Amino acid sequence: MASQESDSAKMARLAYEEMERKFQDLLSPENQERARVHLEGARQSLNSLAQKGKEGLQLAIDLVSELTRELTEVEEFNVKPKSKSESTQNAELEIDIKIKKEKELPIKTVVAPLVEMEAVIVGKRIHFQSIIDKSKNGLRCNFNEGFALRLKTPLGKHTIAIKGTAILRRDENKQIVLETPLTIPGTQTEVSVSIPIKQLLHEAGKKSWLG
Repeated sequence: MASQESDSAKMARLAYEEMERKFQDLLSPENQERARVHLEGARQSLNSLAQKGKEGLQLAIDLVSELTRELTEVEEFNVKPKSKSESTQNAELEIDIKIKKEKELPIKTVVAPLVEMEAVIVGKRIHFQSIIDKSKNGLRCNFNEGFALRLKTPLGKHTIAIKGTAILRRDENKQIVLETPLTIPGTQTEVSVSIPIKQLLHEAGKKSWLG
């Protein structure tokens, strides 16, 4: 038992160091010390996550760090554990990202008859809690703010914030997607949409770099 606990602690320490290194690459020098202080608080959650095994822990780190790497003009990145009892099965991380300005990511996707998604809007603050969802092989995220969808419908254009549960995972092509339920404006019809969020951020960043 002691050996298993030691292995878990080592796994959490190595994972923490990797996450810290990846996240600090995203930040300007003046914000790196602030990020280090906030990331220190993630050790508790990483120790809990380590009990779930290396695969689950690595999945969480890879998804969040790879997605965030595509964000430009990151001003602050905070990761901290949510207070939970020692008996809980799912360790939860709270992630709070602040960027310099709102971003609009164009996308043309039909989500229902006569309804098209025109853009994904990334706010100046992205704030959510996440836990590992083994059944989806991804992260179950509870969004407080950060993303919205602009839809074109027969009733006009609507901007709908993504609130509550969404799944961050890799699709069959290994691309990071954000899956979220969406109620079509003016109806009670709910559909599930899959947003290629990393691809959209990457394309927006490339356009910004090219001017």
